[in-house]
Amino acid sequence: MRGKFLTFEGADGVGKSTQIQMLADYLKSLNIKTKITREPGGDVVGEKIRALLKSCASLDGICELLLLFAARRSHYVDLIEPLLREGYWVISDRFYDSSLVYQGLLKNVSIETIMQLKQITIGDFEPDLTFVLDLDISSSTQRIANRSLQFDAYDEYDRMDAEEQRVIREGFRRLVDIFSWRMVLINAAGSREKVLSRIVSKLSRLSE
Repeated sequence: MRGKFLTFEGADGVGKSTQIQMLADYLKSLNIKTKITREPGGDVVGEKIRALLKSCASLDGICELLLLFAARRSHYVDLIEPLLREGYWVISDRFYDSSLVYQGLLKNVSIETIMQLKQITIGDFEPDLTFVLDLDISSSTQRIANRSLQFDAYDEYDRMDAEEQRVIREGFRRLVDIFSWRMVLINAAGSREKVLSRIVSKLSRLSE
């Protein structure tokens, strides 16, 4: 039986990494074969492109987008699709929805360009279910600050101002309306356990 492809989206600092790991542990407790991955990254090529993107302080939107879709193509061909055929449930920290928000809204790349590249690289492939974690900006900013103090590292998107963060949050919320057939908005406030319970309650949509 073919597996499921689940993705997590949302602004930085909303708790994606924590919830991805907790959901993977939950699925494994049900004896579901599960693999966690991320974008950019996941496979050898993707991880090299991730390192390149991290090392470049500021790329224009098109250059950044081309690198991301190159990584996405490799990720899909070499990791995601083979695992799905083997019956794994693959959980990815971000997928092409992030490009619609970060490169589309923040870096002014046209949605038409993004969707053309999507069609060229992964065709009609879509996540089975996408969880968009949503949190007020002050809370997500505090989480980023705490995380950065712990690891002594910031990246380009951690340094965004309040207006940019607002654009990102609203961008993902708009995507939930556009792709309502596969996307669900998850309130990321509260304890980790409460957030996980909200996520698990939406898994029933996979059988609809």
